Amino acid sequence: MVGFMRIIITGSPGTGKSSIALKLSKLLKIPIIDLKSIVKKHRLAKGKESEVDIPKLRKFLLSDNGPVSKSRNYIIEGHLACEMKIPADFIIVLRTNPTVLKGRLTKRGYKKFKIEENLMAEMLDYCSQRVCIVYNKKHLELDTSKLTPVKAAKIIQKAIKQKKKKLDIIDYTKELKKTLSLGYSR
Repeated sequence: MVGFMRIIITGSPGTGKSSIALKLSKLLKIPIIDLKSIVKKHRLAKGKESEVDIPKLRKFLLSDNGPVSKSRNYIIEGHLACEMKIPADFIIVLRTNPTVLKGRLTKRGYKKFKIEENLMAEMLDYCSQRVCIVYNKKHLELDTSKLTPVKAAKIIQKAIKQKKKKLDIIDYTKELKKTLSLGYSR
């Protein structure tokens, strides 16, 4: 492999980041940097809501002993990756249809208010918008609603190899309007 292969995989909770990153890591033979594990291991979250100290997380990642500084090639996986600028050659924002996402989050045992919060973030394109602001760089969006992790990883691998500028065009405006017209809580 020549040069760098620095990949960010971000998106709302439940979009498939962890399982897709794992499959992509095996395909590309590069390590995963799991933000959730780092936050837990280094106690970077505090308070009742386990709010993460994003500046401290970024500082750790980029420090001389941090995982980003130690590697030319990596996949950084986590929804917080959209909140801080990390060196990246490719940024992938995973998206999922709100109905599918609700089912996934419910299966995980998320509380109703957390499900609603994450569904709203997905319908408002939160992670994509944050990537645009934080990185000021083009990113790829992939709809994982009907994809297995293996299929999604292969699509991402191909997109990286071909240096694609676009994958899916995702717009949940209809779902957002429907949610707002029915009232936020269902």
